[in-house]
Amino acid sequence: MLKHLNTIICILSLSFFSCHLFAETELSMPILSGVGGDFTAVDGDGKTIEFSDYRGKVVVMAFGYTNCADICPFTLGYLKTLYSKLSLEEQQNTRIIFVTVDPEYDTPGHLKAFMAHFNDNFIGLSGTREQIDYIVSLYQAEYSNLSTTTVLTDYVRRVNPKEGVDKKEDTTSLYTHSVALYLIDKEGFTRSLEYTGTPKDEFVQKIRVLIDE
Repeated sequence: MLKHLNTIICILSLSFFSCHLFAETELSMPILSGVGGDFTAVDGDGKTIEFSDYRGKVVVMAFGYTNCADICPFTLGYLKTLYSKLSLEEQQNTRIIFVTVDPEYDTPGHLKAFMAHFNDNFIGLSGTREQIDYIVSLYQAEYSNLSTTTVLTDYVRRVNPKEGVDKKEDTTSLYTHSVALYLIDKEGFTRSLEYTGTPKDEFVQKIRVLIDE
């Protein structure tokens, strides 16, 4: 009887150890070498910033543009819900950053208004085309113009019309772009690539791991 009891205890112990080890492995987030780095951009207030200015905060970064008809609003809606799952203290230690791939249209003020539609704390970054292309290359992201012609924004826009522009004359280019969500630690290193398909509770747990490092 004692022998059987010891066997059961051993099995349960191994099971617990295996589950614990699996959980740790699942949340293991080594630095993704060659993905990310410091850069210069322009924030929603028109201020030139360095990405290193966000050092000390966990960052979730995405690429897109304000005239994106579907993917970007869906992604930012996902991030809005994700952010709401964090405590107030955790939110203060986290930055949600959206880098436009259409800096010609997405001026700092317009980008700021667009981000505020989802959350006032979300940060939109624009800049020159050269600055944006450099950021895209740093993160091994991609974007491309879908055509050489432009379309009226009224046909594609879902949120936040651009202020001071007659919608009959307001045209935009259309882009395809990377949809990865970059999870970046407090030292500025990219630690994980996530997507809107990532279960939110799992994503939140990864953010918390990086906050506690």
